[in-house]
Amino acid sequence: MAKIKKFDVFTIPVEVVYINPVLGRLFGAVVWFKLLQFKKFNLTMNNTTVYSFYRLIVPRFLKGENGGDPE
Repeated sequence: MAKIKKFDVFTIPVEVVYINPVLGRLFGAVVWFKLLQFKKFNLTMNNTTVYSFYRLIVPRFLKGENGGDPE
């Protein structure tokens, strides 16, 4: 059986394109805090909690496809 960590950090890639570099990075910081999540998961069997574990979900910014050129 696979071992489940009690606490784990999970990164989610988010693709961004900066049209205005300064305002884009400020907006990116605000969005990063909004997308940051802390979740608790419970494994249950017959309505009793068998095991609980936690995940910290953190967004990771990636550069967009078209390099910042508006369409």
